[in-house]
Amino acid sequence: MKRAHYQYGIDRSGKNYWRSLGELSKSPEFQEALEREFPEGAAELSDGFSRRGFLSLMGASLGLAGLSACRRPEEKILPYAKAPEHLIPGKPLYYATAMPFMGTAIGLLVESHEGRPTKIEGNPRHPESLGGASAWVQASILDLYDPDRSAAPSEKGTARTWEEASAFLTKLGASFVEKKGKGLVILTEAHRSPTLAAGLAALLQKLPEAKVVRYEPFTRDAARQGAALAFGRPLDVTYALDKADVIVALDSDLLQTEGSPLKSARQFASRRIVHEPGDKMNRLYAVESTFTVTGASADHRLRARRSEIAGVLSALAQKLAQKGVALPAEVLASKSAPLAGKAEKFVAALASDLASKPGRGAIVVGHSQPAAVHALAAIVNQALGNVGQTVRYVKPFDAAPEGPAALRELAASMQKGEVEALVMLGGNPVFAAPADAQFAQALARVGTTVHLSSYLDETGAASTWHLNQAHYLESWSDVRSETGLLSIVQPLIAPLFDGRTEAEVVELLLGTPRKAYELVRQTLQAERGAAFETAWKHALVDGLVADSEYAEEKVEPNAQAVAQALSALKPVSGLELTFHADAHAFDGRFANNGWMQEAPDPMSKLTWDNAAGFAEATAQKLGLAEGDLVELTLDGKTVALPVVIAPGQADESVSVTLGQGRRQAGKVGTGVGHDVYPLFGSQTPGVAGPVTAKKSGSGYVLARTQEHSAMEGRPLVREGTLAEFEKKPEFAKEMVESPKLASIFADHEYQGHRWGMVIDLNGCIGCNACMVACQSENNIPLVGKSGVIRNREMHWIRVDRYFEGAGAEDPQAVFQPISCHQCENAPCEQVCPVGATTHSQEGLNDMAYNRCVGTRYCANNCPYKVRRFNFFNYNKEVAEISKMRMNPDVTVRARGIMEKCTYCVQRIMHARINTHTQGKDRVADGEVVSACQQTCPTKAIHFGDLNDPNSDVSRHAKLPRDYQLLEELNIRPRTSFLARVRNPNPELEGA
Repeated sequence: MKRAHYQYGIDRSGKNYWRSLGELSKSPEFQEALEREFPEGAAELSDGFSRRGFLSLMGASLGLAGLSACRRPEEKILPYAKAPEHLIPGKPLYYATAMPFMGTAIGLLVESHEGRPTKIEGNPRHPESLGGASAWVQASILDLYDPDRSAAPSEKGTARTWEEASAFLTKLGASFVEKKGKGLVILTEAHRSPTLAAGLAALLQKLPEAKVVRYEPFTRDAARQGAALAFGRPLDVTYALDKADVIVALDSDLLQTEGSPLKSARQFASRRIVHEPGDKMNRLYAVESTFTVTGASADHRLRARRSEIAGVLSALAQKLAQKGVALPAEVLASKSAPLAGKAEKFVAALASDLASKPGRGAIVVGHSQPAAVHALAAIVNQALGNVGQTVRYVKPFDAAPEGPAALRELAASMQKGEVEALVMLGGNPVFAAPADAQFAQALARVGTTVHLSSYLDETGAASTWHLNQAHYLESWSDVRSETGLLSIVQPLIAPLFDGRTEAEVVELLLGTPRKAYELVRQTLQAERGAAFETAWKHALVDGLVADSEYAEEKVEPNAQAVAQALSALKPVSGLELTFHADAHAFDGRFANNGWMQEAPDPMSKLTWDNAAGFAEATAQKLGLAEGDLVELTLDGKTVALPVVIAPGQADESVSVTLGQGRRQAGKVGTGVGHDVYPLFGSQTPGVAGPVTAKKSGSGYVLARTQEHSAMEGRPLVREGTLAEFEKKPEFAKEMVESPKLASIFADHEYQGHRWGMVIDLNGCIGCNACMVACQSENNIPLVGKSGVIRNREMHWIRVDRYFEGAGAEDPQAVFQPISCHQCENAPCEQVCPVGATTHSQEGLNDMAYNRCVGTRYCANNCPYKVRRFNFFNYNKEVAEISKMRMNPDVTVRARGIMEKCTYCVQRIMHARINTHTQGKDRVADGEVVSACQQTCPTKAIHFGDLNDPNSDVSRHAKLPRDYQLLEELNIRPRTSFLARVRNPNPELEGA
C-alpha cells in the first residue's frame, strides 16, 4: 500500500538534495525501493548462500577460525597472586603510543582491559592527531586480533621456529661480509623510524656495498622532487591550515588520504566555527578530477582532469601577476593553453582572493601531481608570502626515493642477476608493485628472498622465507611525524604470535640480536644524552618527545629550473586514467579488515568492492551504464571493473582505486574487488593514458548504501551561506515549517541529567571515523556484501551523503551523521508490545535485549531509520583471539534483537561510578565523552547534559544555527544539528 503524502515539514530552501542518480531522476526502480523497507527477497537467503560461507566471511571481525597458538590458558585459570600495579578489574587503563601511517606519526591513546587493548583514541597532546582518529586508525585494532595473521616463520611453505629463522638470518648476514654486502638488498616501506634507520646505517657501515630501497605505492616523492626543483634540495612541506584564510586544494584530498589528514582536518574545521553573526570563516577551493572528501568540504569546486591541473595552476600564476603579485618572469613565460568559461572565471576569482590576503593563503598540491606542479606551487606560495606562515619546509626524514620508480629500478637490477639476496621488511610488493616493474618475475630470479609481514600474503608465498611481523600495538618502535616530532611506539600487549619488528630483523642480519625495547631506548639515548631517562619517561606518558621537531628550512627559489620542468608537461590526450587510494583497503594493507570493507566509501557509498568512476556524459558517450563491466586497456594490459556513474567526475577521465582484488589476503579480503595494479605504472604513477574503455558485460551487483534508509523527500540537511547567516542567523529553523503540536503523552521530568548531542555540519567531513569508532566501542558485527545488498548493515551510526544541484555534472555535497536521536516522545517506545524499549530517568531510549522478541515494530516506526535488527547470530563460535578485542562493558548481542545507538551508556555509567567514589553530587561536564565524539577529527560532535545550562552541549544547542531533524513530527529528538554554512566568493555566486 502506498504511504500517505507527507504534509508537514516542507523544505523552503529551494535546494534540490539527492543521494543517487536514481533519486535525482525519480527512476521507477528508486520509487519502488522507496516503498519497501527492504529490497525484494531480503527476508530469504539465496540458494547459493550457505551459513558456513556466511560465517567464514566474518573471519577477521569475529575470528571464527582461531589459532590455538594464541589461545589463553584453558587449564590454569587463577587470580593474580600479586596484581600488577594500578590494575583494577573492570577499570580500563590508557597508554600512549603512535601509529606509523601515511608518512607521518599519528599519536594515540589506547584503552586496555586487563592487559588487552580494546579501543583506540587520538592523543590530544599529539599535534598530528589532536585527539582525533581516522577510520583506518580505529580499524587497525581489528588487525591485531585477526586470526588470519601469520603465527610463525616458514621456509618454502614449511613451518619453522624463530630460533631457526634467527640462525638463518645471522648466517645470511655473515655470508656477505667478504663481499662487503654486494648483492644484498634491503627493501623497506617508506618508514620514519629512527631506530630502523640507525640499524640500516649500521648494516651499510658493515656491508658498504649493500643497498637499501624504500617503496610504497602512495608517497611524497613528487613533493620532495618539486622542492628540489624550486629550492635546489629535497624538502618536505607541511601546512598550518588554522592560519589560512584561503586554502586551495589542487588535486589534493588533504582532509582524508594525503599528508597529515587528521591535523589538516582539525585545523581546517577550527576556522569553520560560526556561532554568531560577525564570526569569520576560511574559504576552501578545490580543483580535482574525482569528487573527494576535500572537494565535498569546499566552498567552490572546479572539475578538471588530473593532467590539466598544471594548466590551472599556470593560469592562476598569470592572474596573480596581473594582480601585482611578484612572480619570476621565467615562470610566467611558461604559459599553458588558455582556460575557458567557468574555469577562467573560477581562476580569476581565486587569484583575487589570494592576492588580497598575502601570507594568509595556502596552495596544496596532491601527491599524484608531477614534481613540476609542486615546484610551481612552491614558487607561488612564496610569492604570496605564505612560506613561513601557512606553509613550512623541513628536511625529509629520508631523501631517498620511495615511490614506484625506485621499485622499478630494483626490479631491473634483480632481472640482471645483480641481487643475490633480497630482504623485504614489510609491504607487499608482489601485489602492489607497478606493472612495468614486473616484480614477481624479477623476484623469482633472486636466490634468497626473505619477507617480514603480518600475513602470509602474495609476497610471502613467493619468497624463500616468510617471517611473521609484530603489530604496532604489540611491539616497541619509534616514528617521526612529517614535522619531525618523535614518538615512541609503545606496546600494550605481548606479541600474540611471537612476531618480530623490522629493527630486530636488521639486528639479526648484523649478528647482534637485541630486542626492540633495547634498540628504541638506545636511539633516544643517543639523541638526548644525560637527559635520556627523563625524556624516556615523559615520552611514554605524553606520547611524544618534546622539542624534537625539525627546524624550518630557509628557501630561495630557482625559477629557471621550474620553468624548464613545466615546459615538458603535457595533458593526457583522450581518456585519462587516475589512481587513488581505496577507501576500504588503502593500498591493499587493510583488505582483510572487515570494518573497513563494510564502511561505505564516503562519496560513492560503495562497500566490499571497488569500481571505475565515470562522468555521466563520458559514460553515455562510451555506451556504459552503472552495473556494467568495463574493460580498461592501457599499454596492452586489461582490467575488468564494474562501472559507477560518479557525480562531479571530470569528463574524459576515469578514476580507479588501488588495493582491492587481493589474491592471498585472508578469509575476509581474498577475492574482494578487482586488482587495478596491472594498470599502475612507475613513469607517471598518478595518471595514465590514453586508456580505452569497452563494455564487457552487465548486471554486476554493487553493494552501495546511498539509497538505504531513504526518508521520503523530507528536509534533512540544511545549509546556507555566510551572508545568509549574517542576515538571518536562525535561517535553518525558518527553512521548514514546524507547527506547534501537543502530545497525548505526559512530558518526562528529569531531576538529574538529561543527555543530549549536537552535531555541527560545518565540521563533518564524512570521513567515517565515527562509524568505525562506534563499531569498535560497541562490538558491532559485520554482515558481509550480501547483507549490505539486503539493507541489513548493522552500523549504529551512518553518514548520509547528499548532493545538491540540478544535475550530476557539478553538484555540491554535504554529509550528515545519523544515529538514534533518543527522542522524548520516541515512536519506538510507543509500539513495542513487550516494553523492550523504554525511557530512562536521564532521557535515554534504553533497550532491554533479553525482553526483545524481534517484532521490528520499533524499526518500522522510527522516522530516522536507525534501528538495526540482527537477523543472524553473528557472534556465534567466536574464537578466543577475537574475544580479546571485545569491549567488556558492552553486551555481545545474540540473534533476533533490535540494536541501536545508546549514547555510549557504558561510558555514562563509568562516569557516574567515578563521581560517586569521589564523593561528588553529579557528573561534571566533559567527563562523559561518547566514542563518536572522541574520535571525530574535526570535533564536530558535542555531547553532554542538557540540564546543565553551562555545558558544552547546552551552549551549542542554543546557537542560532541549531535545528532538530523532523521536529515537525513532535517526537522531540535530543540530538540536534548545527546547519552548515558555506563561505562562497561573491565573485563566483551563480557561476
